[in-house]
Amino acid sequence: MADNVYFYCGNDEYLVATNARKKVDQICPAEEQSLSLEVIDGSASKVDEAIAAIDQCVAAFRTVGLFGGRKVVWLRDAGFLKNQVMMKNADVKRLLAELSNDLKAGLSPDQFLIVSAPGIYKVSGFYKAIKDIVEFEEYDIPERDYEARPVALKRAKSLFKREGYSIDSDAMDLFIDRAGFETRQIMNEVEKLVLYKGEDKNIVLQDVQLMTAASHEAVAWDFTDAIAERKLGEAIRIFRQLLFQKQTAIGLIIQIENLFQNLLRFREYMEIGWLRMNGNRIQWANDPEIDDYFAAMPDDPRKMHWFRASKFANQAAPYTVARLAASKRLVVDTHEKMLSGGGAVSHELMLETLLAKLCAPPRRRRA
Repeated sequence: MADNVYFYCGNDEYLVATNARKKVDQICPAEEQSLSLEVIDGSASKVDEAIAAIDQCVAAFRTVGLFGGRKVVWLRDAGFLKNQVMMKNADVKRLLAELSNDLKAGLSPDQFLIVSAPGIYKVSGFYKAIKDIVEFEEYDIPERDYEARPVALKRAKSLFKREGYSIDSDAMDLFIDRAGFETRQIMNEVEKLVLYKGEDKNIVLQDVQLMTAASHEAVAWDFTDAIAERKLGEAIRIFRQLLFQKQTAIGLIIQIENLFQNLLRFREYMEIGWLRMNGNRIQWANDPEIDDYFAAMPDDPRKMHWFRASKFANQAAPYTVARLAASKRLVVDTHEKMLSGGGAVSHELMLETLLAKLCAPPRRRRA
């Protein structure tokens, strides 16, 4: 294992950032950071920005620290590491190979690398090269609601208890419905309720209804629902709201890609008779062929929460497979244009244009 290399990743942004910061402060006390710490911004939205960040990281270990002392490099918020398009770029792959080779060769005792990222593309050569040689910690919120919800409930209860407050069960359920599963959002909403209640130590349903706002995660679900149901006006309204809440066009187009990937596969399953709708609820066929097929997949859709799976199936039903495949290609093409620079057109305008195309009604055939 490469000494002095620490990798923190996952979609629980608060825990990733907090643990990375703790490690940085442990290695390099605050009074030494002005001379010994180099922070590299990894939040690249374009390939060129990712290349610059990696190049800066590689160069940092090939130069000595000021006055020859300790050198601590923090590659922070390296979102490009989970972006499949960026990770397949030839220059990105070349520079990451250089970095992994340097790490395999070993850093000197007074050199340290800390990487924090929302995830990493685990099919990439970079991940395969470093996974066994770095200290790797993942902080992921489970994708399935039935797995993520108990974790979020436990965390919220612990935070309220730590502050000396109790919360009714129905109030707690609504709190998680609104706050979502991300640790940072839960902590922010707990703090708001604590400040609001003051000396009254019992939190009830009305308090949550009054004080706890719907999370951006819930709003993001409304956004993809509006797209799937071709509600253009609503989709654009929520899109602009999400931009105001500091969401990025790149992050939102990734969500749209995931939406059409799910809609396409559910429509294909319906087409071949593997699933059907029983009222508003999904029903899977019993067939050994289905078991064999899903056993080879990283995520078995039959294990998805029934409500989410049923929603995908209902939303996919009005489309044809060809229409969904074409929409998916359109989203991927737009994403690639964003990453390659996209000329003089802003990412936000590119995404609004994409929404207009995705939400357009199907063309009627001429008689």
